[in-house]
Amino acid sequence: MKADPIINFPERQQPLQRLTSGVITMLAWTLWISLWLPLLTLLAWLLGLQDMYIKLGLDHPFRAAGDLAMVLPLAMVAALSLGAWAFYNRMRFAGKQKRRANRVVDIKEMAPALDASLHTAQQLRASRRAVVHFNEQGGLYL
Repeated sequence: MKADPIINFPERQQPLQRLTSGVITMLAWTLWISLWLPLLTLLAWLLGLQDMYIKLGLDHPFRAAGDLAMVLPLAMVAALSLGAWAFYNRMRFAGKQKRRANRVVDIKEMAPALDASLHTAQQLRASRRAVVHFNEQGGLYL
């Protein structure tokens, strides 16, 4: 029996499917990072970051309770600011062409810009790849 390959078309998925996929992805990354925590803890301990933690007075959970009480409101303000900025940019730029189309440069305009002959410019335009050499005066030839 032939196995079907996994094809990902997010634009065809229902919002609930996209949300579920995002939550599963976030949980998988959280699990992956948590597997690295013992190694990161060892590295921090070897670098002396445990001592810094103690000297800053963050070793006791109730000593910095006032500081910890500010974390949630500040996190909410940061999240709302970032969300508002993302919403503003989505409304401003959604569906717009980001770049203008390049204009086609005429061969007669291209050859003097390259300081090359018309024949060399035509060869450059016709080939997918070209090895360019320079003469003593700095002009190019193929």
